[in-house]
Amino acid sequence: MKSDEKIRKLERIFEELRGETVFVEGKRDKEALKQLGFRNVLTISGNLRQSCNKVKSTKVFILTDLDRRGNQLAIMAKNELESLSISADLEQRKHIAHLLNIRFFEEAKRAYEELKGEING
Repeated sequence: MKSDEKIRKLERIFEELRGETVFVEGKRDKEALKQLGFRNVLTISGNLRQSCNKVKSTKVFILTDLDRRGNQLAIMAKNELESLSISADLEQRKHIAHLLNIRFFEEAKRAYEELKGEING
């Protein structure tokens, strides 16, 4: 897939997620997403239940890292959210990570800028 196609897909995903609640693992992940325009980002590492209780929407996008710890946290968050009758989306994390070629969301801003740089030459 060409860089410009990736950017278009990412922009569609980002547009959807920017107005929604997003869970990430830690502070660096949160900062990277805030730099990409995400507004309602909560960290869940160490305070999952507390973060779940702060959710005011009916759907949460879980963007934990694509490593063993991130996968475990994603499943725990999904289970906790669903116990509160909140829908949890785990699919977008895979799409974003694949399009940006990252495993760790703290790299999202850098990877996005690099991808845009490929287009602009």
